[in-house]
Amino acid sequence: MTDLTHRVQFFLGANSAEGFSSLYDQWVDQRNIQAFYVIKGGAGCGKSTLMGRVAQDMEAEGYAVEYIRCSGDPDSLDGIFIPRKGAAMVDGTAPHVMDPAFTGATGHYIDLGEGYDRKALFLMREEIIEAAQAYRACYPQAHRCIRGAEESWRRGRLPLHTEETLAKAEKRAAGILSRERKGRRTGTGRRIRRFLGGVTCQGRILLEDTVSALCERGYEIRDECGLAGVFLQRLEEGFLESGYDVIACSDPVNPNRLAHLLIPERSLAFVCGPVKREDFRTVRTESLVEKEAWQEGRSFLRLSNRVAEELLAEGVEHLAQAKAHHDTLEELYHPHVDFARSQEMAVRTAEEILSLPSVTS
Repeated sequence: MTDLTHRVQFFLGANSAEGFSSLYDQWVDQRNIQAFYVIKGGAGCGKSTLMGRVAQDMEAEGYAVEYIRCSGDPDSLDGIFIPRKGAAMVDGTAPHVMDPAFTGATGHYIDLGEGYDRKALFLMREEIIEAAQAYRACYPQAHRCIRGAEESWRRGRLPLHTEETLAKAEKRAAGILSRERKGRRTGTGRRIRRFLGGVTCQGRILLEDTVSALCERGYEIRDECGLAGVFLQRLEEGFLESGYDVIACSDPVNPNRLAHLLIPERSLAFVCGPVKREDFRTVRTESLVEKEAWQEGRSFLRLSNRVAEELLAEGVEHLAQAKAHHDTLEELYHPHVDFARSQEMAVRTAEEILSLPSVTS
């Protein structure tokens, strides 16, 4: 398994209140890439292992790699991107089905399904179907729980979002912008969307190593009151207007809301905590809430938050059950997969990527 610590890593998918939420179609622009590999194949055929092997070979040659982790199993890879080679690889199977836009020119398929012993697997079809159906059935239940958690959070926080409170959040963001923006650049910055965390079979995850890899300074936002989205949106607008590229990280529970903001050119991060960075400044959204609204609403807020956390914990349990069923699927497949073929494909693909000319942006 690839060691993902101390590397730039994100999610492109999220288990959200809306179901599975995907940013895969926004990841790379296939018009401006030299090679885009889409891996096809079912459970246990070695898709993540192949990408991990290619990534290791790239790093051994001195190339930085962006790792995309799987929202269903964070220990597994769903994609890798090598910016200096303009090359990416992605798991193109459900729920994030993808295909090359320019097949044969810049886009290529890698079919690991050819490594299955189909005769042996046909004899096991009833067990495979049972495990696959049990795996898929867990996700709607998990997403219902996450949707309930989001609704509970919303109902508890909404009464606190008075006009005065929202104005204070905007003012606080403007104050930070005046301190952290250093001049204006030509044009408008670029907005890059990612998930920095997720609700997974391992619970809620925040990829703090990515923050450390990209940003030396930052702010931890302690957001009991649900104002981070408003606060971060104002910051994002300000940095983009000043010509800085931003990595806008959506809330995995509600992808329409910002949860984190990274500005690598300023080595600056705004992260909804808790984070293990004692050097980060702290913004407490509770301090922005209008006094009367806080006195009237805090008891209901805390009750709503407890209910939301209980629902989220139930959702995580369903995701853990999905992972267990998927493990069963892989155990069924593994004895009947030609993994040597996967390794050969990894070596060949790494050689192809290394042969590409380096790109400057």
